[in-house]
Amino acid sequence: MNNPTCAVESLDKYVSSTDQPWNEQRIKHLYRRLSYGAALSDIIAAKNKRPEQLVDELIDGAMTAILPYRPTWYAWDFPKFEAVATSDEERENLINDAIYGWLRTWIRDMRQHDTRGKLVLFWHNHFVTQLETHYFPRYLYDYHQLLQTMAFGNFKDFVHEMGKNSAMLLFLNGIESTKYEPNENYARELYELFTLGRDNGYTQKDIEETARALTGWNHLETWGHPVEFVDAYADKGEKTIFGQTGNWGYDEVTELLFTQRKDQIAQFICQKIYTAFVNPQPNEVIIKQLAETFKNNDWEIAPVLKQLFKSEHFFDEKNIGVQVKSPYELFLNFYKEVDFDLIDDEVLGSLNYFTGMLGQELATPVDVAGWRGNRTWIDTARITGRWRTLGWTVYGVMDKQPDRLTNLAIALTGSASTNDPALVTQKVIDYFLPNGLHTPEIYERATEAFKVDIPSNYFEDGSWNLNWGTIPWQMTSLLQYLIKIPEFQLL
Repeated sequence: MNNPTCAVESLDKYVSSTDQPWNEQRIKHLYRRLSYGAALSDIIAAKNKRPEQLVDELIDGAMTAILPYRPTWYAWDFPKFEAVATSDEERENLINDAIYGWLRTWIRDMRQHDTRGKLVLFWHNHFVTQLETHYFPRYLYDYHQLLQTMAFGNFKDFVHEMGKNSAMLLFLNGIESTKYEPNENYARELYELFTLGRDNGYTQKDIEETARALTGWNHLETWGHPVEFVDAYADKGEKTIFGQTGNWGYDEVTELLFTQRKDQIAQFICQKIYTAFVNPQPNEVIIKQLAETFKNNDWEIAPVLKQLFKSEHFFDEKNIGVQVKSPYELFLNFYKEVDFDLIDDEVLGSLNYFTGMLGQELATPVDVAGWRGNRTWIDTARITGRWRTLGWTVYGVMDKQPDRLTNLAIALTGSASTNDPALVTQKVIDYFLPNGLHTPEIYERATEAFKVDIPSNYFEDGSWNLNWGTIPWQMTSLLQYLIKIPEFQLL
């Protein structure tokens, strides 16, 4: 079935109309899919921008955003850590501190440059590596920086550089692959997971021959030093890949792949982008059009993204609120939407711990195929974990920055003198949920949660309003109720 959602099958630019207005719902839809949500001030500002203008700002801004500062240890190998430590225990502590400090930097960067952060996490889940296979700061840093610098760039170059990355060479055994004993792991995943898709345009013989062509990346001067090429270990013999015979080496494999299998690559990658950012049900008509754009732009990623996110298909209401938030989307969207400052190392550490509990820990995807996403995030075990961990997060906001909750309630209703609890509740719910709630009864129950234990006479006589000091607690009570509503899990 080509169009399982019945959304409009057009990549023409979305234009606001009476039936499909450029409103808060669509603005939030764009921010939640292309970034990690938006603060209310962002949403208000976006109303005065054209949709395509906002898409350009988000993507162009992400492409030019500065990288995090290099840490002092970014080029240190194992002997350097030994040299600065006074004992083995201190050396291990320094390595651990560097690794987890950089993971916090990664999360902080996802918050500060969240459009880039969203694409970096997507590619991290595509070009999967696992920290435990190398467990060294420089390898983590180099891998993360490659994701950041290539996230919107040329996919062909991305693939080429990723295969030489030390974290990848260690994870998929490239460092062990020599002309004497080629290892097929990276060659297999290069086709199955990174470019073509399973059983799509390659044979076992192609894998075997490609493994021979990729040999030679074997030299490791010291642990923590980048893996280097060793000409003597590279297979210089003739190989046949995709029916083409020659003395192919590493560079030639990339050229062969993107020349001989361009249609399969474009289709596979565009489908993955589509199901990650638009709808878990692939639309073949839209994906085919994106694939043509991908090929016509010589594998540049940004034009594909711009075409997709500017389209009337993306903004169709049938694509709004149809995806389950990943753990990072769950927390980072919430922080952004309440305008909570994510700068505290304690908060960052807690966030990484919470997302790990829910099945998504940076640098630790479940396996080489990555996190499966969407409905897999909300099995019976994880849904209660999402309630608990986000519930603790809500209390954390009230404890550290209670004024954010009060300010949000005032901004949503337009006045600190607002004295209608039902109106406040409705505004808060519609702000956090992509499609609001479906029945008045649920809004009424949510209003009772917002009232908490404040005597009813204060609401009846109109003396209560948003100037009261109880507002942070009332907002916390409402949010605790809201996060357990199924619709809160969607974006």
